[in-house]
Amino acid sequence: MSITFYNVYRFAYPSNNTTLQTVVQSPSTPTGIAVDSANDHIYWIDSNRLSRCNLDGRNVTVLSTFIYPWVIRLDVTNRWMYIVEESKGILKSRFDLSDRRTITNFTSTPVRCMDIDTEENRLYWINYDGDMKSCKDDGSDVKIILSTHVRRTYYAISVVGSYIYYGNGNQLLMVNKSQGSKPTVLHNDTQSIYSIYVFNQRGMLTTIYNHE
Repeated sequence: MSITFYNVYRFAYPSNNTTLQTVVQSPSTPTGIAVDSANDHIYWIDSNRLSRCNLDGRNVTVLSTFIYPWVIRLDVTNRWMYIVEESKGILKSRFDLSDRRTITNFTSTPVRCMDIDTEENRLYWINYDGDMKSCKDDGSDVKIILSTHVRRTYYAISVVGSYIYYGNGNQLLMVNKSQGSKPTVLHNDTQSIYSIYVFNQRGMLTTIYNHE
């Protein structure tokens, strides 16, 4: 019997040499990854497990198991971890998994994307019904930012400054964080968009996305 392994890679950036280095191998497809730069740790989710290792791949440890975990985000400054359990809610805990609690419940609408706005201490996500929602980082003050009116699985969302970037099938869109704002289509792809990373490079926002 053969076993397929899925790798977590790293490479130096910025660099002209993008040679990939394998950090760790997983027998299951990783769905979420986050870096604790202060302590040189990588966290990732695969299957129903949350694991951690050093940045060089040493000391791999399975920290806990969950019910259908999908996304992990870290607030490195305040030392909080947020995990999306797709059909349950958003779980919040310290990095050592103490003070662990569910702060938001999803009821019957699964979620597979979420991001943190550390400037305003809020979380943003899109559920299967197409509702983009936000709440404070303690789970209070839940708001609907917009509704796409399209029932599907949403995989990609990123919050930067005053804007939310998200994938809707093969479209990459941007919308202001204010309720009632109208989204702008930034790009139409030929395939579905599964992840977004937005960063500020010399005063200019650059959006990188991944598709299958």
